[in-house]
Amino acid sequence: MSAVHPVSDGIPTPVPRRSDKSSDYRWFPSWRSLTASLLCLCFACVHMMNANMGMAIVCMVQPNGTDDSTANDSLSLLDEVESNRAARMDWSAEEQGYIFSAFNLGLLLMLVTGFLADKLNAKWLILASVAIATLSNIIIAALSEESVYWTILGRFLVGLADALLQPSVNSLITRWYPSSERSYALGLATGGRQIGSLIISPISGALCSQTVLFGGWPSIFYLSAFLGIFFMILYLILGADKPSKQSCISDGELKFITNANSNEDVGKKRTEREVPWVKIVSSSSVWASVAAIVCHEFPLMTMIMFLPSYLHDVHHYKATENGILSSLPALSLWVAKIGSSYANTWLQNHTNWSGTSICKVLNGVGSFGLGIFLYAATLLDSTQAPWAVLLLCLSMASAGLHTPGCQTSLVAVAPAYSGAITGFAFFFVAVSGIFNPLITTWIVRNQTATEWNLVFYISAVIAIAPCVFFSVWGSSDIEPWAQSPKLSNASNKSTQEKDRPEQIA
Repeated sequence: MSAVHPVSDGIPTPVPRRSDKSSDYRWFPSWRSLTASLLCLCFACVHMMNANMGMAIVCMVQPNGTDDSTANDSLSLLDEVESNRAARMDWSAEEQGYIFSAFNLGLLLMLVTGFLADKLNAKWLILASVAIATLSNIIIAALSEESVYWTILGRFLVGLADALLQPSVNSLITRWYPSSERSYALGLATGGRQIGSLIISPISGALCSQTVLFGGWPSIFYLSAFLGIFFMILYLILGADKPSKQSCISDGELKFITNANSNEDVGKKRTEREVPWVKIVSSSSVWASVAAIVCHEFPLMTMIMFLPSYLHDVHHYKATENGILSSLPALSLWVAKIGSSYANTWLQNHTNWSGTSICKVLNGVGSFGLGIFLYAATLLDSTQAPWAVLLLCLSMASAGLHTPGCQTSLVAVAPAYSGAITGFAFFFVAVSGIFNPLITTWIVRNQTATEWNLVFYISAVIAIAPCVFFSVWGSSDIEPWAQSPKLSNASNKSTQEKDRPEQIA
């Protein structure tokens, strides 16, 4: 196993010439790129086990009514497959709201798991996250027919899994990547969420329509659970908490990572030290990032949970085509996230723009586009359904710019405490997420276009808000209290010597 190369006391040594292998190390192939790929697969698996409910519930619940023009055909088809089809539940709108809210109730625990992510081994926390999500999907598939409370429990466990995952990954990223690569690494890793949606949405539509595998909708959850098990085996073999624990990493790459992060105090995360909560909660940069994350996630939760229902109710798409179309906004989000994250890294390396300026510009464009395109979708009716899907794709593409924006800021202001800050931020995301489905299901009682438009108006206003406050208070600079003690002491000593009057011989 490779060992961490020590860094000299005081101020870190000057950055060597780029010809020196310790000053730079290729991105591909490297263990950094492999780690980002594994984290991407992890997010894909966990998100599939979350997003599958949005599509599956269309097939799990008894429909309120049937179009007269197709009633006879539908009844005839149901008669043919009824003996093989999994049971449909007679859940009320309120019960469906509780099912979706249970996920965010589990996310509330991120305030605790975020703290643990900086103290415990991130690899085992990630594996625990996927294991819990896998168990939850098995519970939903096997026991939902017995009681709605089993489904609510399963959704709570999925939320708990996500509460473990996000801060653990953010904490791991600060250990594995220099600051110039974190935006891109974060984009690649969290892009797994969109890959998960791209995979599960069309597959869910197809599985809903068949009865051969587990009678239809249960097969969606069993498939998701199987993929979770596959990831756990893979990550158990290849994953590592930090570079020094990866036995196959080269000395050159290990030295590059260690030297690049020497001023961030991230190397000894599990030593006995207190999280500076007073500093965190009094930081305007932290609060700007937290509020921007909440405003970013609220519209995304609406899309993840209710896009299939919206396309079904307003634009009258059937299950198979609904699943395919529901994946297109996710594809747009993924492409924009990867492209804008790379743009962030490129701008840092090839322009004089500060990291903070880049974050603010990208985040502002993303917030404005997300809100405007969501509003524009409300102006179209069912005769213009393809255009509505296009506008939703553009809104999600705009949301992709938040990754190099407020999400990068979240891990940049205090890398050594990134897990705690992530947990702090997503605690508020979870609170808003509890109310999101409750508000949506309360508004959308009759599945009309007017009701769905009101849901979109609310999301659009919330989405645009960060254009103001993040542009003023947002930052991606390391806070003074989050820097390495050695660097801070050396800097203070240098300042004192500079201020001391010269002695005349």
